[in-house]
Amino acid sequence: MPNRRIIKAKDLAGIFIYQDPKHGTIFYDIFTKKGYVLTSSDVRTYTLYTMMFPLSILIAFGAMSLFKLNYVTTAIVFVIAYLIGALAYRFLFFYKLPEAKNFKPVKKESILMYLARGYSSSRLVTLIFLLIALTVLMPIFANMENYEGINLYGSYLMSAATGIGAVIVIISLVMKIKYNY
Repeated sequence: MPNRRIIKAKDLAGIFIYQDPKHGTIFYDIFTKKGYVLTSSDVRTYTLYTMMFPLSILIAFGAMSLFKLNYVTTAIVFVIAYLIGALAYRFLFFYKLPEAKNFKPVKKESILMYLARGYSSSRLVTLIFLLIALTVLMPIFANMENYEGINLYGSYLMSAATGIGAVIVIISLVMKIKYNY
């Protein structure tokens, strides 16, 4: 039997996850401005919640291939699937967890610092090359395939987003080298 690492609540990390010495692991809900205590027994359900975004993408592309949907309808299916899943988790899971009284979230480090501290220089360089390649190749592919309308503009938008991502990673790499993170 393979060695499976058991994940505990203190091992969780994320944009709304805080490790508080007084309360333990806290999920902070930005809508209700309350913190909810996550225990080790809640980790499995929480990890399913973190898979909502990729699962919604799979649902949308599955519906697109199954029903021959266009990109706009596929995007609508994605948004609906994600909202249903996220709302279900909020009401059926998070809001039933014990509330952390008087919890105030601390400011987290920026994405630049997170990348500079969390990844090696070689990983950042690899990511930069991949993002630049996507930035250049997506519009070329769109023009070669004669995309029109929303498909063409969506390709340009994705190219711009990957270009912005490349700039962010470049800045993180410069910070890593300059400040020796």
